[in-house]
Amino acid sequence: MSALRIDVLTLFPKMFESPFAESIVARARAAGQVELVVHDIREWATDRHRVVDDAPYGGGAGMVLKPEPLTRAIRATRGETGHVALMSAQGALFDHAAARRLAAVPHLVIVCGHYEGIDERVIEKDVDEELSIGDFVLTGGELAAMVVIDAVTRLVPGVIEGESLEHESHTEGLLEGPQYTRPVEHEGRRVPAVLLSGDHAAITRWRRGEAIRRTAERRPELLDRASLTPAERARLPRQPARPRASDADLAAAYRSGVGSYRIAARFGVSPATVRTRLRALGVRLRPPRGAQRGPSVAEVTRMRATGLTVRELAKHFGVSHVTILDRLKRAKKDGAAR
Repeated sequence: MSALRIDVLTLFPKMFESPFAESIVARARAAGQVELVVHDIREWATDRHRVVDDAPYGGGAGMVLKPEPLTRAIRATRGETGHVALMSAQGALFDHAAARRLAAVPHLVIVCGHYEGIDERVIEKDVDEELSIGDFVLTGGELAAMVVIDAVTRLVPGVIEGESLEHESHTEGLLEGPQYTRPVEHEGRRVPAVLLSGDHAAITRWRRGEAIRRTAERRPELLDRASLTPAERARLPRQPARPRASDADLAAAYRSGVGSYRIAARFGVSPATVRTRLRALGVRLRPPRGAQRGPSVAEVTRMRATGLTVRELAKHFGVSHVTILDRLKRAKKDGAAR
């Protein structure tokens, strides 16, 4: 199997030298399983001072990465197969499933955001996805990129023994249970007897039970999507009921453009319940997706001409940014055909 290539675009390439000179990533690079190349975005600046940022239009604190050098950097490194991920506080949460997905791509390009962010036009045209490692803000995307690289590298086939990956936290949507090693007794606390029994079936059952128990105690929200048998799910401890969402919250969320399915997931009710309560409040419901799959090309084109960004258009019409990009591509194609 060919190596996974990872290109990193950053303003601070030296930050990556020490973290990846040791441990699993260093061994994977030495074995030819992962090819990691770090680039300085300033290499693609064309002025004598290699300026890559500028003040934001509309005013405000901080600086924004300029589109020209970053666009050239991305296009020069991604080639034909590169998947471009921007590290951003506004991105989707990076989790184990995302790590597995990215470990399967042949070429990953990671862009480290900085300052107040990057020009939105670069995101719209040259970024495949935005990723965040948590609901907090870092001084730059470099540390987040290192987390992604480490998590992805260890999942590349052959980097770590497959058996070691089978029963770790998040593999099946569960946290890993407790681990023990020698000595048998430490400060009056003994290793659980089942682990000393030699009964491998009993040990497997115990570890499974402990993983479920620990997940229920520490991360109960993971259990909804965990791979549990009906019997295991029936034995789960009862979760406290969520507080009932107010009518004002439901109406405000719907009027802001959020769909009934997303509202239902947010407030822990069914989509049908959301629609029933909205009707009772006199809220006019939008047509179902089957009747109207988002705005028309003409509607998007007309609103785009007012200067709204793709994200602002998505919020306005209550659809994803992918739908807006699709309509804009259709408009461009229709214009070229005339």
